[in-house]
Amino acid sequence: MEASLMYEILMYLNSFYFGLYAAFKVCVSTLKFILLTYPENAVMREGILLLTMCLLETVRIILGRRSSLSARAWQAIASVVLTLPSLVLVIYLCFFQTAVLKLEVIMSALMIALHVAEIVYASMFICTMCRPVTYT
Repeated sequence: MEASLMYEILMYLNSFYFGLYAAFKVCVSTLKFILLTYPENAVMREGILLLTMCLLETVRIILGRRSSLSARAWQAIASVVLTLPSLVLVIYLCFFQTAVLKLEVIMSALMIALHVAEIVYASMFICTMCRPVTYT
């Protein structure tokens, strides 16, 4: 299978899954902030990290979708570079948050698997875009 096609499919799937994931995380985090007792700065820190992840992931998905549609290498590279901090934020919100539910771990594991697959196929896509064109 061609790397650009697989990368486009993964970006398309991630655009829908991220909407579900972000809505789920915002709702669950709001519920946890209301019902559970948190240390003083934990609510603010986790809220800022969640907002940062949502903004970063939105920009990453937009750049990734544009790069695969227009065959621009710099947008694909920017999307891959933005995947790493987004992946770190998902891992933090999955494992190192103050209170973590089992459903959050499952949803985050799916998001991590999508990120890893996107990094692999985006790397192959960038390599095919950056090689010189040969005419036969």
